[in-house]
Amino acid sequence: MVLSDSISRLKTYYERKGLKATLDRALLFVHRSFSANRMIVFYRDMAQPNNSPSTAVLPAHLTVERKDHLEQIDPHDWHTMVNFWNRRVSSRLFAERLQGGASIWMVRSQGRLAGYGWSMTGRTISAHYCPFGANDVHFFDFLVFPEFRGRQINPSLVNYMLGQFAAEGRTRAYIEVAEWNQPQLMSLRRTHFHPFGVARKASLFGRTFVEWTDVRKAVNASVTVKGTGAANSGVVSHS
Repeated sequence: MVLSDSISRLKTYYERKGLKATLDRALLFVHRSFSANRMIVFYRDMAQPNNSPSTAVLPAHLTVERKDHLEQIDPHDWHTMVNFWNRRVSSRLFAERLQGGASIWMVRSQGRLAGYGWSMTGRTISAHYCPFGANDVHFFDFLVFPEFRGRQINPSLVNYMLGQFAAEGRTRAYIEVAEWNQPQLMSLRRTHFHPFGVARKASLFGRTFVEWTDVRKAVNASVTVKGTGAANSGVVSHS
């Protein structure tokens, strides 16, 4: 299924961008997979006092809607989201996530759908870098559509979600970003997430093995380090 999805995405990209751009993208994917596949894991302790402006306050031009079921999503919005990359793959993936207990948070700018992000409470879609408690929240797969980028919409959405989960009494929130993804790392600098560590993971015989790197050495200039979690290099495993 993963291979067929990748082929389908590549086919869609080829149809939109042409052969040269597709080959360049494929080579970049291979490079990142083998030589830059570490993830920077961020966390937020919901009980920690926050001295900055309220995370629940959005700029006046933005509104956010949380959807927990497919039936709650407007068909036009659904069409916009699933057609951004590959309709067949995205439709199945998004529906599976909603059926599995995930929520999609849709952000609008002056009434127009500008992007979205996902969350899941108590567990994750796939094995994570950290064991999850029943009251922990995972943030993942955020997207701002190209015409709305550069307006700090993504950090506004992330901070709003953090504020909502804090009000619900959740314990911790986690999000991870590929170390090469500079735009997303810059975006997270404007949120209340803190770097936890840099990690690789692999699954074998039902167990997930995670190799951690000292966040102070690995993050460097990518993000501003506000705190450290996994301070020492090492390998840990969890089911």
